[in-house]
Amino acid sequence: NFAMPEQISVAEFLEETRDDYSSPTTSNFVTKMPLMKSTVSVLEETLDLDRSGLSKMKKSVKAMVTSGTSHVANETMFSENMEKLGNNALSRDHDPDIDTAEYVGAAFLKFSVFTRELTALMKSLVQNLNNIVMFPLDNLLKGDLKGIKGDLKKPFDKASKEYDAKYSKIEKEKKQLAKDAGLIRTEVSGAEVAEEMEKERRMFQLQMCEYLIKVNEIKTKKGADLLQHLVEYYHAQNNYFNDGMKTVEQFKSYVDKLGTELQRIKRSQDEEKKQLTELRNQLRSSMQIDKDK
Repeated sequence: NFAMPEQISVAEFLEETRDDYSSPTTSNFVTKMPLMKSTVSVLEETLDLDRSGLSKMKKSVKAMVTSGTSHVANETMFSENMEKLGNNALSRDHDPDIDTAEYVGAAFLKFSVFTRELTALMKSLVQNLNNIVMFPLDNLLKGDLKGIKGDLKKPFDKASKEYDAKYSKIEKEKKQLAKDAGLIRTEVSGAEVAEEMEKERRMFQLQMCEYLIKVNEIKTKKGADLLQHLVEYYHAQNNYFNDGMKTVEQFKSYVDKLGTELQRIKRSQDEEKKQLTELRNQLRSSMQIDKDK
């Protein structure tokens, strides 16, 4: 296990920056700057993990939308094929067993309508998945989280480098002045250079502030907002299953009656087949006898 670098909270950053803003010469802001830099580095690592995790989530949702759309298309074909079978059966006016043909044809048509209703629900669910979950994920990855690790903190890094460069320059100058006067200076305190470094320090604070605002926005979008979208999708799923159950329940009484009717049709057709088989066997036997003569 490795120790996580120390971090500064947003509340601490606000407090330290406000103190420095109101009284630069007495503030401890400069001593907290290394901690602020390490905080930005840690946040950048976290954002990169989020970017990777959300990309994988988007990939799986996209695959669900694609397979769902394909399922809807196949189920639509299934419904259309049943409709054709039904119409074919109903158009057989010449069928001597017209009652059976009409009953079978009507049953195929009813199953076609039932399937079409369930397909419409599935189509709506897939559209909801695309609009409610896929769309905001895509927006987040192409918007606030676009690019690669380090992109978001570039302006902060620039301000940080400019501060360090100016500080080193002033420190060198002050040490040289002391040396010229025959003194030795080991270090230069933040309070002494507070005024000379004010512009660079304010830029550092501004860029840290901008960075924390972006991190805050991303945290909201990948957390509370994404969960809110999942709540909306839950409602869409709830409607899908409830409406699906209603459709299934409405069809149940017809299916129960159909079961009895199908047994009757099958018995009638089995009897027909039995008589035809008996006749065939009779005819075969007589032909065999003739052959043997």
